[in-house]
Amino acid sequence: MLSATEVPGFQPVICACTVATAAELPAVKVLSSSFLAEHPEGRFLALIVDAQPEASGPGLVTPADLGVGADELHVLATSLSSEELRSALVPRLLEQLLAQGLPVLYLDPWVQVFGSVTKLVLEALKKAPVALLPRTLRPLPDDGLQPGPTELHDFGAFDPGFIAVGPGAEPYLGSLDMPALVPHQVLRDARLGLSVWNVADRPLHRDDEGVLTVLGSELLTVHFAGFDPRRPWLLSAEFSERPRVLLSEHPLVAELVTGYRGELVRCGHTMQQVPYRFGQLIDGTDLPDELRADYRAASPTPPPAFGDDGGAGFLLWACEQTPNGGTRWSEAVWRTDELLRAQFPAPFGADAEAFREWCAGVGVTSGRLPVPAVPGPRAEGPALLDQLGVSVIGSGPLVDLVLAAARASGLPTSTTANYPVVVRAGDDEIPDGRFVVDVALDASPRDPRTGVNELWVSSEATRATAERIGGPIVRVVPLPVHDIGERTHETGPEIVFAALADHAIDRAGNVLGVVSAFLSAFPDRADVRLRIAVTGADDHPEAAERLRLATAADPRIELVEDGDVVSDADCVVSLHRGGAGDRIAHRLAELAVRGIPVLASDSGAVAELFGKTAVLVPCHQGGAEPDVQAAARLLHSLADDLPTAAALGHAARDHVLHTRSVSRVGELLRERVEHAYRGWRARRPKPAPEVDPMKALQSAKHALLRQPDVGSAHRTPMAPALRKVVLRALDHYDNHMREVLHTLVDGVERTVSELVDRQDALRSGVGTGELELLRAELEQVAERQDHFGDQIVGVDDGVVRVRADMAGQGRRLREIEDAVVAEAAKRAKQSEGLAARIDKLTVALNRTLDRIDTLESKVVEVFKERDTRLDAAVRAANQAQQTADALRRVVVRSHERAAAESVPDVRSSLVLCDAGMVRLPADDMFMLPLLSSNGVWESELSELIDSLVEPDGVFLDVGAYVGYHSIRVLSRLGVSGAVVAVEPSAAAAALLRHNVEVNVPAPVAARLSVIEGAAWESQGELACSPTLTGGLSVSPLPEDAPEDAAKVRAVRLDKELEELAAVQGMKLSVVRVDTPGRGHRALAGLVRLLRRDKPHVLLEFSATGTTELGDDPVTVLKEFGIWGYDLVPVATRQAASPEQIVKAMEGLRSITLWLRPRTPGPKPAVAQPAVPVRQAADQPI
Repeated sequence: MLSATEVPGFQPVICACTVATAAELPAVKVLSSSFLAEHPEGRFLALIVDAQPEASGPGLVTPADLGVGADELHVLATSLSSEELRSALVPRLLEQLLAQGLPVLYLDPWVQVFGSVTKLVLEALKKAPVALLPRTLRPLPDDGLQPGPTELHDFGAFDPGFIAVGPGAEPYLGSLDMPALVPHQVLRDARLGLSVWNVADRPLHRDDEGVLTVLGSELLTVHFAGFDPRRPWLLSAEFSERPRVLLSEHPLVAELVTGYRGELVRCGHTMQQVPYRFGQLIDGTDLPDELRADYRAASPTPPPAFGDDGGAGFLLWACEQTPNGGTRWSEAVWRTDELLRAQFPAPFGADAEAFREWCAGVGVTSGRLPVPAVPGPRAEGPALLDQLGVSVIGSGPLVDLVLAAARASGLPTSTTANYPVVVRAGDDEIPDGRFVVDVALDASPRDPRTGVNELWVSSEATRATAERIGGPIVRVVPLPVHDIGERTHETGPEIVFAALADHAIDRAGNVLGVVSAFLSAFPDRADVRLRIAVTGADDHPEAAERLRLATAADPRIELVEDGDVVSDADCVVSLHRGGAGDRIAHRLAELAVRGIPVLASDSGAVAELFGKTAVLVPCHQGGAEPDVQAAARLLHSLADDLPTAAALGHAARDHVLHTRSVSRVGELLRERVEHAYRGWRARRPKPAPEVDPMKALQSAKHALLRQPDVGSAHRTPMAPALRKVVLRALDHYDNHMREVLHTLVDGVERTVSELVDRQDALRSGVGTGELELLRAELEQVAERQDHFGDQIVGVDDGVVRVRADMAGQGRRLREIEDAVVAEAAKRAKQSEGLAARIDKLTVALNRTLDRIDTLESKVVEVFKERDTRLDAAVRAANQAQQTADALRRVVVRSHERAAAESVPDVRSSLVLCDAGMVRLPADDMFMLPLLSSNGVWESELSELIDSLVEPDGVFLDVGAYVGYHSIRVLSRLGVSGAVVAVEPSAAAAALLRHNVEVNVPAPVAARLSVIEGAAWESQGELACSPTLTGGLSVSPLPEDAPEDAAKVRAVRLDKELEELAAVQGMKLSVVRVDTPGRGHRALAGLVRLLRRDKPHVLLEFSATGTTELGDDPVTVLKEFGIWGYDLVPVATRQAASPEQIVKAMEGLRSITLWLRPRTPGPKPAVAQPAVPVRQAADQPI
C-alpha cells in the first residue's frame, strides 16, 4: 500500500502530492520544502512520470510504484504529451493516497507555499469530498490584455494546480476536469492561488512584521504556472504578447518572482534544459503531437515508441505511406506547424516535390522527422496509348456497372488512365491530355466539374436538369441492369407491399407518402402488410426517427434494415417527388428485373424508364408532388387484382432488359466512346510538316564551291595584299582539302539518301520483317528505359536519404562541436580555479606538515605513556584474575563443607556461576566444563527470558536438567510468580531441588514445582537413554521392548499443570523446551494452554532429531504457525519460513527458536501496489 511516511508513532493530518517530469524536479523541491516548512503535521509525495523505475528516492515515486507496468507506461507515453501524461496519472496517485484514509491535497509543481492551508482544506472537505480553487474571484475585463475572458474560457475557471480530495471522492477522480459532474466545495479565499490570473485584483502589501498580505490577510500560496526562469521579467511566459500583469507595476510580485527563481537555482535549475524522457526517439527526433493523436486513434494499437525494441516497430508504423503519397510522420509534422501549412498548401499534390525537399533537408536536420519518414518521389502517371479504348476510374457499385458495360462493348478496357477516353465516377485525379467523362446519378448544375469534357446521366429528365451554360456536354448513357433471373413467387394469405426508404434522399424518396397511401387504402384490412427497407438510418437519425414514429402505431407496417423485403412482395411502391430521378429509377429497375410489379409516381426518370409497364400515380404541381389519394386507390385496386399486377411485373421485366441490359448499354457506351475519341483526336495539336532531310546536306555541299574574298577592307593597309600572297602559297593544299571534303560530302549524301529510301519503303509497307524486328528492338529499348527509370527513381530516393543522413550527421556534428567548445571553455575556467586552489592548498599543506611533525612527537610521547599504563593494567588484571580464582575455590570448598549433609546421594560437582552455587552431575561432559570456566550459560537466551517473563506469570522449564534457568527466573520473580520444572531424570531432579534450596530463600523456593517425567503428547511410558550432555533422551517405547528396558513416565503437561495447586489462576508466561528433536511432542501435550494463554515459547529445535523420530521438520514448523506463532531464530531475531529454517540448519545439530505469538491485526485491505519510500517523507525532497 502506498505510504508517504514510515515514522512510527506519528499520525499525519494531511498528505500533499504533485505530479511532474524530471525537468520540473527543481520546482518540486521548492514546493516540497515550502510545504513541509509550513505543515509539520503533513506529508509530501511527488510522482515523476518520466523517471526510471529504480529512481525512487526520498518522497519520490515512479509510475511503476503506482502499479503502472512498463508496457502500459510506454503506450501512454507514446500516445500522450508530457502534460497529458501528468493529467492521466494524477487520478491514480490520488486514489492510492486516499486509501490511507487521509485527506489529500494535489498541488502543481510550480506552487510555492507561504502559510498553512490545513484548516481551510479540512473544513472544505467536511462539506464535499472534493475542494476546488477558482482561478479568479472576479470577472476578467475584455480589454484585449492577456489573460482575458477568452483565455479563461479556454483554460477553465478552476485552477488544476490546487485540488483537495477526501474520503468519498474515489468515484469522481476521473472527472475532476468536469466540475459539473463532481460534488465539490469552492474555496473562495483570496489568500490561496495568487497567480497571473488574479494578481491585478489582489494587491500585495507587507505588514509591520514583514509578512506579505493579500487584502489584509496573510498570503498562503502562489502559483507560478507558466513562469520561465530564463525570462524572469515575465510572470507567465504563456501570456507574453499583451500581458495584463507587468512586474514593473507590482514590485512585491517582482520580489516574489526573484525569490522563487533563486530557490529554483538553489534546488538545481540550470540554463541547460533537462530533456523529457518520452519526448524524443533514441536518435533524438521529436515526436509531434499530431502523431501522438494518430497513435491514439490507431486500431489495433501499434508498438510503442519506447518499448523493448527501441522504437523500431513504432518507426515502421509512423513511416508507412499514406494513401495520398506521404507518410504518417510527415503528415503529422505538416498538420502541427502552421507555417508549413502556409508554405505548402498542397504538400502531397502540387507542392509534393518542394515539401519532400524540405523534409529531406530542414526536417531531418532540425530533428523534426527521421530519415525513413521522408516521403518518396511521386509515381508518374500511366503512359497514354493513342488508340481507341476506354479507361474506367474509381470504385464502388456505380463504377462496377460502367466497367461491365465497357467490357460488353468490345472496346479495350483499363482501370488506369491509359486510353484517351477516361470515364470516372468520383473525384479521382486524371492526368492531363485525356478526354474526361463523368458518370453521375441525379446530377445537378451546381456540381463543380472542372476539367470535365462530358457528363453522362441515365435519363433525359436528368439531362435537362444538369445542363448549364459553360458546363460540360451532357449525354444520356443509362446504367446497365444485370439479369439475375425472375423470382418464383406464389401468392400467400397476406398481400405484401414493399417500399424503399433511403434516408440520404428522404424528402425526394417520400417514404412517408407511401405510408399515408397505405393507411388510406387499408384503414381496417388485416390481410395486407407494408415492409419498408431502411438504409442510412445511422447517418440521418432525424429522418429515421420521423419514420419510426409514423409507423409505430400500426403493426402491419414493418421496418427492416438488413434483409430482402421484396422477395415475397406482391408489389413495390415508390411515391417519389420531383427531383428524384436516376438513383430511384435504377433501384426500381433492379427490382423490376426480378419480375416484381412497380407502382410509382408519374414523374422524372422513373416514368421515363417504365412507361406503360408500371402503375403510375398522377402528380400535382407540375409533377413535383404525387397524389396520395390516387395512390391509395391504385393500391386498393392492385390488392384486389393480383393477376393483373403479376402481368405488369412480367412486362416491366421484359422492358427493362430490352432497354437497360448490359449488352444494350454496352453498344451505347461504345458509340459515345468512339465519338469522344474522334473529338479528342480532332482537338490534338497537329504534328509539324516533314522537312526534306537532304536539304541541309545539299546546302552544305554548295558551301564548298565558295571562294575566299581577299579584297575586304581592314584597318591594316597591307591586309588585302597579304591575303593574296597567303592564298597563292596555300593554293595546292586548299585544292587538296576541297577534293577530300567533296568526296566526304558525297559519301554522306549517298548514305543519307539510302536511309531515306529505306524509311520510305518501310512506310509504304516494304520490309515487314525488318519492321517487326524494329518493333521488337523498340520494345526492348522501352523495357530497358523503364528499368533504368526505376533504377533512377531508386537512386534518386537513395540520394535523398543520403542527403538526409548527411544533414542529420551535420546536425549531430554541430551539436558535438558546440558541446566540445562549451566543455573546453568550462574546463579552462576550471583549470584556472584549480590552479588557484592548488596554490592555496600548497600553503595549507606546508602548514599542515609542520603541525603533523609537532603532533607526531606528541603522539610518540602519548604512546609511550599509554604502553606504560597498559602494562600496569595487564599486571593488575592478572593479579585480580588469580585472586578471583582463588576466592572461587575458597567459596566452593566452604560451601561444600557447609552443605555436605544436604547434598543428594548423587555423584556431582559444584560450580559457581551467575545463577549461584550449582551442582551438576560429575559425568556431565558438556555443561559442567563450560559453566565452570565461563560462569555463564546461554547468555543471549537468558537475557531474552528475562525480557519476556511476566511478574505474575508461570515459567515452564521443560528439560530443566539441574535447574539453571529455573533458579535465575525464581530469583527474579520472587513470590509473585511460579516456576514449573519438568525433568525425567531422577538424579537431575534431585540436584535441581538441591540447587534451588541452596540458592534462593525458602519462600521463593516454595514457588517451584517439579514434575518428574518426560513431557509428551500423551501419558504412558517412554524409552530413555543417557546423553553425553547430561540428562536423558526419550523416545517411543517399542512394542517388543524387554521388561528390564530403561523406562520413564510420559506426562501430558496441560493435565499436569491443571492439577498443580501452586499455579491455579495463573497464565503461562514463558515456556522453555530443551529437548532437541522431541520438543514438538512435548508442546503437543500443551497445545490447549498454548492456544489459551499465548505464551512465548523458546524451543531447542533439531531437524535431524525430528527426522530420526519419524517426523517431517517442515511440517512440524508449519504446525507451530497454525497454532498462531511466528518462527523467529534467536540468533537473528527475524521471522523466517519453515523452509528457510530447515535449509539454514544444514550442518547444525540444533538451533534455538523463539515461537513468538502472532499479534492479531486488522483485516487486510484491498491489495495496493507497494511504493517503497526510503526515508520519512516529512523531510524536504
